[in-house]
Amino acid sequence: MSATSGIGIGSLLRRAVRRLPYPIRRRLQTLRRGATPLHEILPLSLPESMHIDPANACNFRCAFCPTGDNPLLTSVGRPAGLMDFDLFTRIIDDLAEMVRRSGRRLSTLHLYKDGEPLLNKRFPEMVARAKEARVADCVATTTNASLLTEDLSRALIQSGCDSVRISVIHVGNERYRELTRTFSDYEKVRANVAFLFREKMRNRRSLRVVAKINDTGLSGEELAKFRADFGPISDELKVDSLMGWSLSEAKDFTLGVPVTTGMDGVSPLRERRVCPEPFSRLAVNFDGRVSVCCVDWSFGTIVGDLRTQSLSEVWNGEALRRFRLTHLSGRRGEIPACADCQYMTGEGPNRDLDGQAERLLSLYGAGDPTPPGPAARG
Repeated sequence: MSATSGIGIGSLLRRAVRRLPYPIRRRLQTLRRGATPLHEILPLSLPESMHIDPANACNFRCAFCPTGDNPLLTSVGRPAGLMDFDLFTRIIDDLAEMVRRSGRRLSTLHLYKDGEPLLNKRFPEMVARAKEARVADCVATTTNASLLTEDLSRALIQSGCDSVRISVIHVGNERYRELTRTFSDYEKVRANVAFLFREKMRNRRSLRVVAKINDTGLSGEELAKFRADFGPISDELKVDSLMGWSLSEAKDFTLGVPVTTGMDGVSPLRERRVCPEPFSRLAVNFDGRVSVCCVDWSFGTIVGDLRTQSLSEVWNGEALRRFRLTHLSGRRGEIPACADCQYMTGEGPNRDLDGQAERLLSLYGAGDPTPPGPAARG
């Protein structure tokens, strides 16, 4: 009798996958999730992923990022600040309760949105709190690494953080200064990342270090330098396309660079009727107000406030339902932040909901599709 005759093939496969290195396991999980069209798993009792913003200020003023344009932020009345740790803890507790009820976790909890997360002095504690609560398969962040001291690197590693994405702005001091308008020490960034990578390897931690650079018109030589400098000190390299963000007509965030794909550098840009974000993700701003998506830099898609509501009340609430119906009924243009959003035009094909709009209207309850009023939009 075979030694495996009493063990199911599925069980054997799961055991084999668990023995794989963490980066390979994460890639397999991503491919598995991406293979299922979003419309087949709607409605969701819990978002697929979430962003929580520890800090919506930044020490850089990047030309391709809304947070770098103070007059623009003033024109839309966006406040600045750091998330209070007690508020963060309440949000994680709310999320843990939703996880318990739904029987599944977020695929990824992104601890960043509009700003530089390391400006929040309690950031490593936030990561540790999220990991302890077991609310996501992956707790990740994105940083420009200029503030990534050796002590902070050690704290991040000890926190249990699963992934740190490094935003490399350029590969030379002069262009660093031109693009960030505040910073010009490329070698400091590289040295900070090198220490983080060596330290996580020395401690045999599964923290994944991803170095990415936006294609701001990089030459072949500059791309080669990026790969040569960061290849040995990271687990993955990425070259991302610039994007127009939400409210794309407010400013050319693509800096005049021809952009033909979404941020993944693969999915071609094309017009869409329905954005998949309201049906699958949420983003919590530093002050507890909830945006529909992570590119809502203007706070123009606010659908709740976690200072006075639970996360479940927002996700299943009337404001978000009406927001979804506005998209499904072909009235996206009535929401200023969504009307000319370039980000949604680069979503992958498995997240396309246009052909399912009529069915989803019925599924989500075709009621009053009027979008949230000016007060709700912050």
